[in-house]
Amino acid sequence: MSAVASLFDSKAMVGLACVAAAAIGAGSVVWLRGGGAAPAAVSAAPRAGWDGPVGPGRAAAPAPADMDGPSLTDGAGNLRIDAALRALFDGYLAKTGGAARLHAYLASCLAPPARGQAVELADAYARYLQAGQALRAHVRLDPADPSGLSDRQVRDMLAWLRERADLRERMLGTAVAQAWFGADDGACRAALEDWRKMRAPDDAEEVDSNELRARRLHGAVLEQGRNERAQACARRLTGGPA
Repeated sequence: MSAVASLFDSKAMVGLACVAAAAIGAGSVVWLRGGGAAPAAVSAAPRAGWDGPVGPGRAAAPAPADMDGPSLTDGAGNLRIDAALRALFDGYLAKTGGAARLHAYLASCLAPPARGQAVELADAYARYLQAGQALRAHVRLDPADPSGLSDRQVRDMLAWLRERADLRERMLGTAVAQAWFGADDGACRAALEDWRKMRAPDDAEEVDSNELRARRLHGAVLEQGRNERAQACARRLTGGPA
């Protein structure tokens, strides 16, 4: 995250951030409602959502003259939700006073309606990061042994994935949560489930004919690959709330 944060320290690189964020496919979504006031507790976090135009329409106003590149919007002038936008937010919010600097950057780089959408989403994301850290502090996930995760570790990590996903949906909305975290969470969940299946005996209910055939054909290679993927997932989950 420090590498991302340093990218935005220089005013000369502001335009480059806009260029990177615009490199996205057509499946953009629009942020219109955030989380409101910071929740008193994680369980009380307000539910956010999406509601508004998507697709071609009114183009956004051009970026200021010192911005070398397009804005962070789609063809209708609405905010694009993609990995580049999350990296932009992370880069600012990782630093002290980053929220104010991020607001200033968004005000200079974006025109309405994307400007208001971006500020609202940035605030919701900052609240999510704080709530995620608080939630993670109460979750115990033991480091994985290189030989493989235990059944208890797999169960605990799957439960944490579900709990964290629910927090994201409540605070960011389903569309944002899926756009920013869905692919990684899905891959991690699949890796843990595959490792749990690997540890199951041949006559277990979850072990079907395809699994038995894979074990016969690939044996130790299959086990090693599943263990490596589960270990990678475990390292990500034990590293923090993001």
